[in-house]
Amino acid sequence: MKRNERLALLTSQRALQAAVQARDYAAVRRWLAGGGDPKALWQGERWEDTYPMVLAVEGNDLEMVHLLAEAGMPLYHNALVAQKTYGSVEPLTVAALWRPGCHEAVMAALDLGAAIHSTTKDHMPVLRLTQLHERELDARSDALFRRILDAGVVDVDAPWDDSLRILHIICMGNNRYVPELIRLSRDVNTPDTSALRLTPLRTAVTSGSDLAVGALLARGADPSTPVSKDKTLLDVARHTKEFKREKNLSGQVDRIIAMLETGRTLPEFTSLA
Repeated sequence: MKRNERLALLTSQRALQAAVQARDYAAVRRWLAGGGDPKALWQGERWEDTYPMVLAVEGNDLEMVHLLAEAGMPLYHNALVAQKTYGSVEPLTVAALWRPGCHEAVMAALDLGAAIHSTTKDHMPVLRLTQLHERELDARSDALFRRILDAGVVDVDAPWDDSLRILHIICMGNNRYVPELIRLSRDVNTPDTSALRLTPLRTAVTSGSDLAVGALLARGADPSTPVSKDKTLLDVARHTKEFKREKNLSGQVDRIIAMLETGRTLPEFTSLA
């Protein structure tokens, strides 16, 4: 694209952005009727430049989401800055923007065809949910989680990066979604491919996730797998309790230690198998 053509497109796109931010539906319709291309890659790269579909979703503006999507604007982060970062923009589903304040817009985007899953780690809606504290969960997060599971598109054993699996990242979370996702794994004992040979159980222990530890043990994870020549997972848990007390504010590390000492999940976690 020639420089003057790009500048013309950028000027046009910024006009659309301003209309979306102002919730000026008439201006958006005029932009579309005047030949604006909602499918074009968003050219803005300044911090104040935001892809209009992202603005509509984050603003929980259902009418705008419908208006833009029905005009053909992609329901993924179709922006030049994203393309430069990730190489391909199509996996960058707007469902990854989910938070309680824009739940309705995300669900509307899914109804309109947004992908429920991404192969790009930073844009996996399911991982957004596992990172929430239990106190942050409610009927809205439950609805998105059920929709993700019902779609059957999440492979927790798939790679997350060059060494870890998605399962390793899930085991860093500690809310009620984590055990359900662990149950989807075909092999909870396989370590990552790094020199450290991190198992999902070790990841859960170091993260202070008692729910993940309980679910992994219930699924047959081996608590005797050594961390190093002279250190066990129980040693790691005890070290965490002593030196990372913030991870034990609710007694979660105490529960992890109790489970590792016996090699069995606690009674309250027996339903996690």
